[in-house]
Amino acid sequence: MDVFSKVYNSYPCGEEFSSVRQFFWASVGLSWFLTFIPLGGGRCRNFSIVDRLWSLFPLMLVTQWVYLHGYALLDTKAIAAAVLVVVWSLRLTYNAIRRGDFDIGAQDYPWAHVAKSFDRILGAHGVVRFVAWEIFNLGFISFFQLGLVYQISIPVRQIIASSNGEERPWSISQIALVVTMAALLVAEAIADQQQFELQRLKRPGVLDAEPNKEYAASRKAEVEAGFVYSGLWRFSRHPNLFCEQAFWSTMVFFVTAADDSWMPTACLFLSGPACLIALMWASVGLTESITLTKYPLYRAYQMKTSRLIPCVPLANSQVVSKAHKRQKKSK
Repeated sequence: MDVFSKVYNSYPCGEEFSSVRQFFWASVGLSWFLTFIPLGGGRCRNFSIVDRLWSLFPLMLVTQWVYLHGYALLDTKAIAAAVLVVVWSLRLTYNAIRRGDFDIGAQDYPWAHVAKSFDRILGAHGVVRFVAWEIFNLGFISFFQLGLVYQISIPVRQIIASSNGEERPWSISQIALVVTMAALLVAEAIADQQQFELQRLKRPGVLDAEPNKEYAASRKAEVEAGFVYSGLWRFSRHPNLFCEQAFWSTMVFFVTAADDSWMPTACLFLSGPACLIALMWASVGLTESITLTKYPLYRAYQMKTSRLIPCVPLANSQVVSKAHKRQKKSK
């Protein structure tokens, strides 16, 4: 029990409100427990509980921090940071709901592929496989991911905690950082809308029933290819993920600028966005390997378009040269 008590008291950080610490560990435990309850009428377990919490968790954290610190003590910088996180949470939750991610039984498909990897290494059955998967389930899916969301949200806690009721002057750089975060939220919303629209057009009969025939003709090639490659997706294969990473990274610099403690605070708070970037980079590798098995033309899109950071797409001659180099290496 001493070990569990030490872990509980050591994370989140020692200065955290006790109610927030209780909420964090209750969320970890509940998200793990719910994976044992089959949802959707079948007997299969659902490992996407944390995926549903991902967009809501920062909102719930910020709400508690504001309430416990006292709204009356917040200055405009703290309010701006809190509002930006609320908008991020609500927009991402709305996008997840319309995609069906909150439907009973809905599960993010990469988890099935991760489970198959465990089966290949440890076998589909047996005590060792069960124990190994549950350690991964509790340690990574529940604890690490919710801990990561907490880490990327901590800068907002810092700016809320440092508010004492007195207004802090704004600098041009701080205003620019807030505008940048707002622009990233808009860009992420546009990217998600472009992807959602293609998924809508891919449904049987939707493209043929589209009243705007010119628009339907312009999207036909993408529907046949199976993935979106126009709009913001012309410059990045995952513009929405890039905007999310950039949003939380920019939040760190805004908070450190507001507190006039650039280097030490930035280095501490950047651990969250750094882990987020690493996790999404690995996740993109997995999802793209799955996409390639479904849509062969995605290989050409990969060679022409940047993975995350928006860039001007390669010219056809550059793609051919890139393909030639890959072919020589594979021999």
